[in-house]
Amino acid sequence: MEIDKQAVGNRIRQIRQELKLSMDKFGKLIGDLPRSTVNNWERGINLPKTETLHQIAEVGHVTNEYLLYGEQENQYILEMLQKKAGKLDPKIEGLIIDKMKHAGLVSEKEMNRMLEFFITNLIPPTEQDQFTFQCIDETKQLYLGSTNFGKEAQLYLQHDVKNHILHIMPFTFSNFSVDRLLVYLANQESYSYFGKHLPKKLVEKDILLYSMNQVTGDVRIAPLVYSEETASYQYTEDNQYLLEQQYLYLPFAMEIEKERLLNAAYPPTK
Repeated sequence: MEIDKQAVGNRIRQIRQELKLSMDKFGKLIGDLPRSTVNNWERGINLPKTETLHQIAEVGHVTNEYLLYGEQENQYILEMLQKKAGKLDPKIEGLIIDKMKHAGLVSEKEMNRMLEFFITNLIPPTEQDQFTFQCIDETKQLYLGSTNFGKEAQLYLQHDVKNHILHIMPFTFSNFSVDRLLVYLANQESYSYFGKHLPKKLVEKDILLYSMNQVTGDVRIAPLVYSEETASYQYTEDNQYLLEQQYLYLPFAMEIEKERLLNAAYPPTK
């Protein structure tokens, strides 16, 4: 979406005037910047740098996106949402947009994090989210889990026959949210989207779920145990013994660690 520099300048001027500050004092408030810099913003000659834009948004109690796009902020959020989750029910889209605006988020990172939360917890699964499984290595008991009627690979699964554990790791090029998978596993209503087509010998096995926290960059291994009472998977303190090295599937643990190191060395750019 194209940015109108003059319109951005007008919104910055409005914030400054509402604060009853001169250009000199506003520049000092934002980051000890000269009057000429503020004047150039307000005349639409150039735009503030990302860090400075964030500071202006904070003092003005608006979002970065409102500063850049004004009343088209809704469209900006909608485009972000549809890029991540596709076309949704308009009522759900409207609800998410309202929640995002009222949260007062001022950075794209914060907005992405909140969108991930909504996609994980609010958007109900559909038939396209149903998992199917294919054995790709009988010797290693390695399976590929796919959605979208088998067209999109999302997960690797390895069956530890000896210890009765199902190890799960995201497919290399998948954008599927591991947190959303946790929601599937932990709720009786949605578990069938994961377990309906799971081979019988893999059903109700203990699970170790390997992933990397996209916010902190830490490796996560979640131990889950099936509960017959709730007909879903649960995470409790009693599951912690599964994290002992003898139960881990080292190829998955090493792959996640390599991803962590790669992201630390080459952080993804926005």
